[in-house]
Amino acid sequence: MVPVDFCFAKKLSKVQRRLRQEINFKPANFEELVQLDMDELDQTVNPAIVLAVSQAFKDHGQKSEALAGIIQYVFMANKVHKLMKDESNIAEELRQFPVLVGDLLYGKFFLELCREKLLLFLEPLAQVMGTMSEGGISRWLARDQKLGIAESLTIIEMESASLTALAARLSAELAGVSVPLQQKIEAFGWELGLAWGAWKERLENIEVQVILQRANVILNEISTESQLQLLPLHEVYLFMTKQLIKDYDPSMAGS
Repeated sequence: MVPVDFCFAKKLSKVQRRLRQEINFKPANFEELVQLDMDELDQTVNPAIVLAVSQAFKDHGQKSEALAGIIQYVFMANKVHKLMKDESNIAEELRQFPVLVGDLLYGKFFLELCREKLLLFLEPLAQVMGTMSEGGISRWLARDQKLGIAESLTIIEMESASLTALAARLSAELAGVSVPLQQKIEAFGWELGLAWGAWKERLENIEVQVILQRANVILNEISTESQLQLLPLHEVYLFMTKQLIKDYDPSMAGS
């Protein structure tokens, strides 16, 4: 369900509807092939960041909606690939489906880049896909270790913050804002992704709050420098703050 307090809620709903249509399979639907548990944050954060940046800088073109879907395809493909199990007692089709469905989603993102003439974004997207995979490998290598906060945050940066940062920057680039402002927007997206990942990782509430506070400082700096109200970005920030901090319970985070 789309959070009703977003001023771009209609656009976000349209992107999510398009995603559902694009990943409908015959004779099987998406849910029959893979059991992908997507909570409200999973469904909302990445496309909302893209659309919020676009709306904040008065870019109302169709390409921003396409970019929101493209970023979400990358997120979903990475999440599907993580479902792959290596146990010897599972059926072969259950072992292979996450790989095949994840690859299909990567194909969808590339097709959409071609359709919308956004191939200039292919290189940074390919780089972030590699970074996310590297984070997954690092997590797997450390599976038997008790990681400290610094080590956990390094993995979260690769798996989560890298994509939310890129989502923000590419949307800013699409909107035609200056490079220094793109970098500020990217930093804002980075902190949101880091806070989200820290919450999923069940880090302490204070860690999540500190990261969100950094995001707020960056957002206030952008507002001051651009002399814009940036309501859509504030809406995304408040949405995530409410989701990540309200009634915080580390044992329930990311569940």
